[in-house]
Amino acid sequence: MTAGFDHLSLDAIVAYADGEMSLSAYKRAAAHVERCPQCNVEVTEQIATRSWLQSASAPEIPISLLDTLKSIPAAVSPAPPAPGLSVDPATGRAYRTNDLLRSGHTRGRLFRFGAGALVVGIAVGAAVATSSAEPRESQRQNQVAQLNGSTILQPALFVRP
Repeated sequence: MTAGFDHLSLDAIVAYADGEMSLSAYKRAAAHVERCPQCNVEVTEQIATRSWLQSASAPEIPISLLDTLKSIPAAVSPAPPAPGLSVDPATGRAYRTNDLLRSGHTRGRLFRFGAGALVVGIAVGAAVATSSAEPRESQRQNQVAQLNGSTILQPALFVRP
């Protein structure tokens, strides 16, 4: 590292060599490359590497690989759809055919599951609301009895038949 300033990052060197920087960033990088011999060498190596890659020829594919690729069938007949499914010839999408016939309902299984969960949630909510209200009433009656100085015992919970 040269005293007084940092070196260009690898990304900045590549962008500078490829000319992919904005004008102001390019000017700052050019000024740095002129002052820093290490960055100047790295930019020169990057430009040489880019030129070598651009002039390189494409790799040759072995004949055995080409023969193997040619032996793969171009089109395989699709397997028949699973029982209860049909394929739309226009879109190629699969859809169920026996849901309505089997269940007798026009709504799906998830809808019925959601409706059941809703009913259970309402029942649990009602049970919690009624059970949490009774102890508060009982506590209030106990406090009233203690304030009056009486020793009347109040039950903690009321049981409804």
